[in-house]
Amino acid sequence: MSAPAAQPASDVRPSGTGAGRRRAQLIGGQAPSAPAEPRLSLADVEALQSDPSADARVALAAKFGRQYDSLLEGQTRSLAEAVLALLVKDLEKKVRQTLAETLAASPNLPCHVARRLARDDIEVARPVLEQSPVLSDEELGEIVRTHAMQYALAVAGREHLSECLSDVLAATGEAEVVDRLVGNGGARISAKTLRRVAEDYREDRGVQERLIRRPALPYELVDLLVQAIGERLEWELVRERRMSAEEARQLMAATRDSATLSIVTREHGERTLERELRHRMSGGELGPEDILMFLRDGEIGRVEAGLVLLADCDLARTRQLLYGVDKRGLAALCARAGFGTPHYVALRMTLDLAERGLKGDAPEHSYDDEAAQFIQEQYERIKGDDQQIRQWFRH
Repeated sequence: MSAPAAQPASDVRPSGTGAGRRRAQLIGGQAPSAPAEPRLSLADVEALQSDPSADARVALAAKFGRQYDSLLEGQTRSLAEAVLALLVKDLEKKVRQTLAETLAASPNLPCHVARRLARDDIEVARPVLEQSPVLSDEELGEIVRTHAMQYALAVAGREHLSECLSDVLAATGEAEVVDRLVGNGGARISAKTLRRVAEDYREDRGVQERLIRRPALPYELVDLLVQAIGERLEWELVRERRMSAEEARQLMAATRDSATLSIVTREHGERTLERELRHRMSGGELGPEDILMFLRDGEIGRVEAGLVLLADCDLARTRQLLYGVDKRGLAALCARAGFGTPHYVALRMTLDLAERGLKGDAPEHSYDDEAAQFIQEQYERIKGDDQQIRQWFRH
């Protein structure tokens, strides 16, 4: 009698032992599954009577919090409600903190429990203020107004914030809170509030930087931020949106001269252009405002080299996009380099004015509102389109 045909590997059944099952999972390309956590039971609660230590209660709070939503189903609901009532009143802060951390994002947390935890010590309240979906804007706003700054700071970090709640946070007058608010991409902030923040925190570089990088800024705010950039750089051209014919000629002459420069030039010392700017970038000291400062001073070689580093692009392509006729390429370059809209508007306005001035049509040239608004809208469209940005860097 012939031997039976061997089964295909995919038909081999795992052994009944744990080791056999793990081997079968590995053969099938699957990682061994972690053993399921034992379900919380009345025995866990009763065990606290024999070991009522803080560590035991913290462990119970962690286990309970992880299983809370599933415990609300079926016959364990009454147990879940009883345990929650005990833990939320526990005198040990670490127990309440663990409970808050594991339950913060639950949509099933009773509102009265969420409110109690949100008004607890900040270590307990923080995760609830940052994550809980059951707290209303009115409740969060009241906590912001009546509690210490750290509570407002936690609320400012929520994934989504309404305009109303953003107004309350901006009104705290706390720079740390406002900084986190304007840096929160999920926060809806009214144009009025954005303008007030821009004016009140004109000297705060951190708040200004986060404002500049917010998406879809209203035109009036972009104009205000461009002026603020001009003030920080002490650059009259950016503040006034005006360039004389002589300034235009000087800038264009420096641009032509830059064609003879290369950022990969090596000299005997370490202070080559590339080394210098790489060092600045590694220390977080090279950004869009520095590029504008180089442009202000006519240091076109540094403008090009800085854009090469910030956009991670070669020099030849950077020059093509920087000086090309199709300004969408310049927008793509700046978007890849991390320029906020006001920085791009300032750069584009300067280059446009220099080109106009070179033609000698008039002794002085200015940039009107309509042109500034157009380039802002164009940039924000391109900045939000990763596919369009990538196509400008294909070889």
